[in-house]
Amino acid sequence: MDNMIKPVFDMDHAREITDGDMEFLKELIEIFKADCPEKLAGISRAIKEKDFKAIDETAHSLKGSSGNLGLTCVYEISYKLEKMGKSENIEGAEETLKELEEEVERFKNFVSKPGWEKK
Repeated sequence: MDNMIKPVFDMDHAREITDGDMEFLKELIEIFKADCPEKLAGISRAIKEKDFKAIDETAHSLKGSSGNLGLTCVYEISYKLEKMGKSENIEGAEETLKELEEEVERFKNFVSKPGWEKK
């Protein structure tokens, strides 16, 4: 998987959007982490039900929040799922969702380690 070569998190971008306020950034990260399970479950359910609109909308929402935080890989995979929903072609969507879940987990692991904000 080529995502493993990419950084999990664009810290420069995150600092820029929070004007260097690390407490605010940590709040945004906690909100993102709290929202993710519901969004991932929603995408999974939508794939099973072939609810293309829900795939598109939920992936779009996740794309936006991940893009704001500088989670490049999560953003790219969410965008891929969003396009699948828009085009009503979900071939490979379950594998793509698994990749997205792994990338979100990679991010959560990264920010759970002491000192992550200094990297």
